[in-house]
Amino acid sequence: MISIATKVKLITIVLSITMIFNIFVTYYLVQDEKADAQIINIAGKQRMLTQKMIAEFNRLSMGENDASEEFFKAQKEFNTNLQRLRTGDLSLVKSHEVNALLEKVEQSWRVFEALMLTQIEEKSKSALKEIYIKGNITLGLMEKTVLAYENNATSKRDFINQIQLLLGVFALFVIIYMGSVSLGIHTQLSKFLKHSSDISGRNELKKGSELELACAHIQYFLDDVEAAIDSASQAVQQSEKASIQLAMAKQDPRAQEHLDKSEDIVIEANEELYKTSLLLKKLKTKLQDAANPSF
Repeated sequence: MISIATKVKLITIVLSITMIFNIFVTYYLVQDEKADAQIINIAGKQRMLTQKMIAEFNRLSMGENDASEEFFKAQKEFNTNLQRLRTGDLSLVKSHEVNALLEKVEQSWRVFEALMLTQIEEKSKSALKEIYIKGNITLGLMEKTVLAYENNATSKRDFINQIQLLLGVFALFVIIYMGSVSLGIHTQLSKFLKHSSDISGRNELKKGSELELACAHIQYFLDDVEAAIDSASQAVQQSEKASIQLAMAKQDPRAQEHLDKSEDIVIEANEELYKTSLLLKKLKTKLQDAANPSF
């Protein structure tokens, strides 16, 4: 049978591990949400850059040469972000859906980019319609990619929330079990206090915990035992004195017969008192240890 002390230690260890693990999971969730938010923000920005390049290309085709700088700036940023999402610091190794969409985005973007650069270099408007079509395809793929990023982040968050829920339920079970053990300890202490009160025969109230009150009652009982030992010791001494007096009286021949009988009775009583005294001393020693526990 597992002792109460062992149960308390196990509960403390299990509850501590559960709380530490829950803190770790929460910290991981917060950091992961930050990373997901950054990725989704970059992916969403790619949609805006696609629209911006189409708009700037349209301005270039209308002869507004100042749009060239904005176009190439957007083109460079789009390529940088795409590289980060595909194989850089923002890539998701385990998300096959996102990686497949990013591959399609890159393929569509290369066609779209090459077509725009060719038209800019040649200063031609012949492929304007095709550029709009390719741009819309790239834009649509980026929208699907952003949605895939959001679904991936949601699924991870749901999974971690399930872990937190399981940890919470487990911690609740441990807390309930700990309450049950604590109630059992309190019940046993109450029984021990009542039993010690019954042993001492006193109902005096003192300030202190249940254990302190129980030890006080045991001490009362020890005082009574010590008084009984003293009384038994005195009886032994008186019996020894009586034995000496009887031995002296045996010298009278007329009282010899009665003295022999009395002597037997005294010797027997003396032996019983001596045994009683020894038993009381042993009982006192044991109770003395119980009254001074090492906790």
